[in-house]
Amino acid sequence: MSTVAAPLENGFCNGSDEGATSAKRIKLGPQLTSEIRTTTAKPAAATNGHTTAKPTERRKSATACSTEKAKVAENGHREAGNVEEKVTSTASEVTVRRNQDGEVSDGHVTTEDWKTKWERGKTKFHKAQVHGMLKKHFHRLSQEKETPRFLVPLCGKTVDMIWLLERGCGVVGCEFVELGVQQFFAENNLEYTTESLPEDVGGTVYKGKDKDITIYCTDFFKLSSALIGQFDCIWDRGSMAAINPEDRQRYRDIITDVLKPDSRYLLDIFEIPHDVFSGPPHNMDPKDVTQLFGDLCTVEHLEHVDAMNPWSKTWGVNYFYENDFLLTKKE
Repeated sequence: MSTVAAPLENGFCNGSDEGATSAKRIKLGPQLTSEIRTTTAKPAAATNGHTTAKPTERRKSATACSTEKAKVAENGHREAGNVEEKVTSTASEVTVRRNQDGEVSDGHVTTEDWKTKWERGKTKFHKAQVHGMLKKHFHRLSQEKETPRFLVPLCGKTVDMIWLLERGCGVVGCEFVELGVQQFFAENNLEYTTESLPEDVGGTVYKGKDKDITIYCTDFFKLSSALIGQFDCIWDRGSMAAINPEDRQRYRDIITDVLKPDSRYLLDIFEIPHDVFSGPPHNMDPKDVTQLFGDLCTVEHLEHVDAMNPWSKTWGVNYFYENDFLLTKKE
């Protein structure tokens, strides 16, 4: 049975029902009947020259308005639902980045984080072979000097230092994690002595007894030419790529401070996306090298090679390039 729609708010589509109402029943079948209400409307009254709508017209209008409000409400609910879905979708699309070990990380690494990696044996970045770029570019780096003095920043226990010793080089390394330094001397059967660094620097110096090798076990950013002297060559085997990007400027300041004029710096860096991989290694575009060092050194781009390997594939990256530069400090 149909009923007249309730009046709407704000006087919109609401007029009063002034007509008389009667009801009739019509048989629709053996068991079904329908009640139809009919209304006899009073003659329309003129108001200000306008004709007042008939009651039946008002009912139709009220019904239409009620239906429209229902649609608006339904659409509003649907739109709100869509917004909620979008918010939920956006939240679910937030990418969690991970480091080399598959751990959730924002990419920022402290010296204590490196210490923890060594203690837990998470040193897959250490290679048992001498770095190919060092072997390939050694003669240009050393400029054929007989006993060049080398600095290896953030050296860990790299076998590159043994290789350099075998070629008559004097080697100085810097490594914050003492466990890495101790493993280097133990695994290479090298005897050493130790002495404490000045209090304002902190840490310990390890010196080989029979080999010309010294490793400063301290924070790299505490080094200076006043403390460790200057060098003929610097071999940066991923050190720049390992530090936090915001530290690159002060890293550069130390590198150029301890490098002799007209001496050379072999730099190994990487291009790698950080949408799902947090690093390190951190991405460094080739143009960044010139921007960082160009005012103090001549910069030569030596190599650009695809460095993708089984391990880097597990990081979820779709490219991994290695770039090598030979920098010569301006006189």
